[in-house]
Amino acid sequence: MTLERAFSDEAEGKNASNSEFEQFDLSFAYSFKWDRPEQQIREALKVLLCNKEGEEIPEIEKEVALAKQEKREMAKAHIALEAARIRWLLAINPNTPPPVLDHLSREAPPSLLERIAEHPRSHSTTLSRLANHENPQVRAAVAENINASLKTIWKLVRDPSPDVRMRLAESYTVPLATLRVLAEDENPYVAIRAQNTMLRLMKELTELRTA
Repeated sequence: MTLERAFSDEAEGKNASNSEFEQFDLSFAYSFKWDRPEQQIREALKVLLCNKEGEEIPEIEKEVALAKQEKREMAKAHIALEAARIRWLLAINPNTPPPVLDHLSREAPPSLLERIAEHPRSHSTTLSRLANHENPQVRAAVAENINASLKTIWKLVRDPSPDVRMRLAESYTVPLATLRVLAEDENPYVAIRAQNTMLRLMKELTELRTA
């Protein structure tokens, strides 16, 4: 069979279905010396013609794949948004049990952790862990929580953020000993606020005694 005949055969079969060309002997592609030129050239032509006719198919398949991927991403985003909304509702619900709050605090953004840190049912162990959070607003919320342990309170008395120490200085539930330490804080605003809090507590205590 001549090379011209091979081209003629391929031209006649150009409109055939792609299934006719699904199986090829591609061994010729890995040999430097073709020992069956006519057959191997014929196989090469089949590959080229098949690729030529199917040029648009990979592009369509790619578009379909991208559309499916976008749909999956949109579904994931919707699920994530709904999950975030549910976590927020649990964090602000006054009846949410302590174990649930602790679970929510494991992986949450600072805004949600603030709500958990100030929640009236947050356990002291949860608050102790949140007192080590890198965000000062989270630690400040812990400072206001009445459930915070004495150990956590003393840790926050020496917090590097003056905002955290200020929250403690404003609190009427922390021990007087901590207020005395804060009354000598290096930050004058914290010190003055702690002094004012102590004065008010002592005044209220005096009024109770004389009532």
